[in-house]
Amino acid sequence: MATIEIKKVEEQRDHRLLFSVRVSGDADHMEFPVGITDQGSQAANEGAVLASALAFAEALEAEARRRIVAEATR
Repeated sequence: MATIEIKKVEEQRDHRLLFSVRVSGDADHMEFPVGITDQGSQAANEGAVLASALAFAEALEAEARRRIVAEATR
């Protein structure tokens, strides 16, 4: 099972916020930055960060599967 930690790193110009998202699994972890436009509240900002991280994870999964299949059919 994975755990997700979200930490606001900095406030940038033009109502932009930079967060650090750390995803820890059983044996390893990944950490990456996510920049969003300020949504007006901490809960809304965290929701936007999670939605962005999920979209990235889904794109990463699709590309990884595509590459695995491509390698297997060579």
